[in-house]
Amino acid sequence: MEITGNNPFARLDAYVKNIGKEKTGVQDSPDTAPKEGLSEDTVALSPEAKQVQEAKRLLDSLPDIREDKVAEIRGRIENGTYNIDSEKIAFGIIKESILNGYL
Repeated sequence: MEITGNNPFARLDAYVKNIGKEKTGVQDSPDTAPKEGLSEDTVALSPEAKQVQEAKRLLDSLPDIREDKVAEIRGRIENGTYNIDSEKIAFGIIKESILNGYL
């Protein structure tokens, strides 16, 4: 796409119209279509980026709530066998605070 002229708003308008065509799927007319021999832009992802995408896909497939764990803890609470180790919890809070630089 070539933008000519000195009016900055004309450039912006041409850009916005071009983006609008891409979003709506409107094709250029033959006289404004890309010239022969020009290649399309491509993106190549690194192996690390592909691994990140795969990890995100796997995380997204996990349920937000682990129903089996909830049922197990609920049963232990109802039976009176669920014990909380307050020292372990306090240690974890302090450790997390130190690692995050809050202490």
